[in-house]
Amino acid sequence: MKRVLNPNEKKRLAALQKLKIADSNPDEVLDLITRLTQQIFDIPICIITLVDQHRQWFKSKTNTALCYTARDIAFCDYTIRSSSVMVVNDATLDPRFNENPLVTGEEGMRFYAGAPLITREGFAVGSLCLADKNPRDFSVQETEMLSDLAAIVIDIIESRSSMSFVDIVTRLPNRQRLMEDIGQLIKAPDNTAYLLIMIDTLDTLYAYDIGRAIGIPKVENILKDIGSFLRSELNENDKVYSLMLGRFALIKRIDEQEEIFTQLENAATRIQKSITSDIPINVRLHAGYTVFSPTSDCAENIMRQGMSSLHEAISKNQLVMPYHQESDVIQRRAFNLLNDLMATVASCKDFHLLYQPKIRLADKKFQGVEALIRWQHPTLGVISPSEFIPLAEKTPLITPLTNWVITQAVMQIAEWQKRGAQIQVSINLTANNLVEQDLVQRIHNALILHQVSPSMLEIECLETQTLANNPHAVASLDALRNMGISIALDDFGSGYSNLNYLQKIPADTLKLDQSLIQGISNDNKSKVIVKSMIEMAHALSYQVVAEGVEDNDTLLCLEELRCDSVQGFYFSRPLKHDQILEWSKPYI
Repeated sequence: MKRVLNPNEKKRLAALQKLKIADSNPDEVLDLITRLTQQIFDIPICIITLVDQHRQWFKSKTNTALCYTARDIAFCDYTIRSSSVMVVNDATLDPRFNENPLVTGEEGMRFYAGAPLITREGFAVGSLCLADKNPRDFSVQETEMLSDLAAIVIDIIESRSSMSFVDIVTRLPNRQRLMEDIGQLIKAPDNTAYLLIMIDTLDTLYAYDIGRAIGIPKVENILKDIGSFLRSELNENDKVYSLMLGRFALIKRIDEQEEIFTQLENAATRIQKSITSDIPINVRLHAGYTVFSPTSDCAENIMRQGMSSLHEAISKNQLVMPYHQESDVIQRRAFNLLNDLMATVASCKDFHLLYQPKIRLADKKFQGVEALIRWQHPTLGVISPSEFIPLAEKTPLITPLTNWVITQAVMQIAEWQKRGAQIQVSINLTANNLVEQDLVQRIHNALILHQVSPSMLEIECLETQTLANNPHAVASLDALRNMGISIALDDFGSGYSNLNYLQKIPADTLKLDQSLIQGISNDNKSKVIVKSMIEMAHALSYQVVAEGVEDNDTLLCLEELRCDSVQGFYFSRPLKHDQILEWSKPYI
């Protein structure tokens, strides 16, 4: 069936760009068609052209060295203005072309026949054309045959383009298709508002574990079933998009919000029972959404907002959550900080250590300090380690950052020793640090280089499930302790604490988290809990340090409970290295 030509040039150029073929790699199938077409018509030159705003590109060709020409001399520029085959039997006799450089120049073109490549929407994006240096006739039958071959070419091009917009596993429209559709909606002339809803159904790491257990094809079948389930439950047979593993999306008008949220609630209650597999599969549903309209900016930003709302729904274990700019700002700040952190770690010039003193309660003597890293950001000011250390832990940056802390702490111990002060310094290591194969050797080398005794260094590590269940981390702690370095479990009693860890992790000291300490002077239950922990720790031969001591009542209560040492603002905030000796004089 002959396609009706749409003459809108702006839309034609958009259609060409949408096909994403002009700058793509050579295509063996199209090359085969040009060779066959050249042989069928016994004409030396056959070209598949694509005509953009200023040039015509040769996507496939035979017997010509040209790869493109300017559009204003292209025969095909005339071809794409009609839905019929254009035939020029002798260009030297045609006033449109007799002075054309392709005719008068080295190419010497005399004969031309071109059939437009018309898309389903009616846009002629290029041509399938024949050319010869000799004039010739071209029959009606040949004209029809060239038109048929051009139809085959554009069908192949459009099918390839369509396939690039389909997820290969679920056969649903993919992320690229979603981006295109959002782009079209924000260019619409009306002011209709829409919801972009992103849906998460399967944890990525969990899906990989499933793949290891029962095979990737089974995981793909699960994803197909989830896609089919969502299409059925949400009445969106052709509008559910597959974004990535276990993650989907849909677009709804804002006036459909109540209906779709009800459907999402129903889907959430049914999805687990609806997806079957050879082994039990943990499938759940979280959704995040953002509102957009033709007044919105680019599709990329709308997608980013949808992703932000989905991640918030997952992190807060909510079924549906809207986009919150505040949360997005936090996430973008974290991303920007991570980029800045990369440059800072390379130079380390914006890092410094502060030292918070620890006091032994038995005699109120100065016992040592904990080294605390600080980041003086050039524009944002002081960045808390609670903000940037978790970012570093997710990247290889944690290794050079830890190396800097180790080096600076050991150098500071050596400097104090030269001034006659023996001050033990505690440094914090993450579970990720402790699984690094050369960590123990790096610490040993630093101590040897600066002539510091291992007993002057203490390692504080978070008491976490990751640490206790990793034999490499435990082996590192054993090696450090055997070297003479003290080991402390930091923030004991916070988060996911398990007394079984104490059997696995070699440690000398338990540091009670400040969340346990706060309120023990006026809350009997808190006091009983802390008393029990201290008694247990002493029975297991641990020293006990209480963090976050901020007032005299808390201090007296800890003395009563026979806590060994304390640190906190009641005695001192973290100090600069050159303040420690002066501060410590009353406690020596």
